[in-house]
Amino acid sequence: MKKHTLAMVGFGGMAGWHYDLIEKLDEMSVAGIWDIREERREYARSRQIHVYESQEELLADEKVDLVLIATPNDVHKSIAIEAMKAGKNVVSEKPVTLQTADLQEMIDASKKYGRFLTVHQNRRWDE
Repeated sequence: MKKHTLAMVGFGGMAGWHYDLIEKLDEMSVAGIWDIREERREYARSRQIHVYESQEELLADEKVDLVLIATPNDVHKSIAIEAMKAGKNVVSEKPVTLQTADLQEMIDASKKYGRFLTVHQNRRWDE
């Protein structure tokens, strides 16, 4: 089975949960994270997680094929489009965006760049 390599943009509360879960998977690994907040980058470093120097460095990493976006909702669109433009598939925290028109731009970018875009459904399997 192919091993996928994921990088995370945003390393707040949900991102730590994602990281712990992903690290348990045989088919996926985490290459690192980027967050604009220094305290979150320091927290990642304290957990021995690679921290990219910028979002651009993360998106340029050729081993990364999937970007998980765990940032404030109003910046999901711009990050997702840049990630797909860089050849990465995207998983976004919800809500994926706050405007229908923004979601359409994201869907259009997914088609244009041939990358998948999906929304994390963390309650899908709850009973």
